[in-house]
Amino acid sequence: MLNNHPKLKKFLHRLMVHTYATRPRLWVRLFVYPFFIKRGKGSIIKRKARLDLIPSKKFSIGYRTIIEDYTIINNGMGDIIIGDRCAVTSRVKLVGPVTLGNLVTIGSGAQITGLTHNFEDVTRPIKEQGVSANITIVEDDVWIGGNSVIIQGLRIGTHSIIASGSVVTRDVPPYSVVAGNPAKVIKQYNFDTKKWEKPKK
Repeated sequence: MLNNHPKLKKFLHRLMVHTYATRPRLWVRLFVYPFFIKRGKGSIIKRKARLDLIPSKKFSIGYRTIIEDYTIINNGMGDIIIGDRCAVTSRVKLVGPVTLGNLVTIGSGAQITGLTHNFEDVTRPIKEQGVSANITIVEDDVWIGGNSVIIQGLRIGTHSIIASGSVVTRDVPPYSVVAGNPAKVIKQYNFDTKKWEKPKK
């Protein structure tokens, strides 16, 4: 509806979000957040977590999920949906659109993003070219090591492990261990032998 009224949309945006700091104003955080953040029973959002959220996009966390201090969560470009019994540890950065399944654990300093900055027009500063969103999906029961990076538009398969410090630039198959920059599959679970094995070349 607001897309048909660009001046009204711009006015409301300035009321809610600081002009260049891209953080919602204090009144929004105090009086609006409690009404649109959807939280499962037993979920915890620590007081020092930074939530840069706008009401026009979704933010939800599931049953007994915890968001630790100094985490940064930004849904400005897309929904952020976090499942049940997830652990988002200190200094993690989630930039939507991102969906996390159930039982996902993210180590300190990891970053998962669902957007990238546009840069194609060399006559304009990159900062002024905006961003493009492409949802990143992390399936159930994934362990993401500290200081790893998962770029936009990827799918991380169930029961996968992202080794600490990895830079993930392509989809990760289920039941895989990936490591490195760019991250590569170093082990996969073989359901026939019931063992984690190095992938065949």
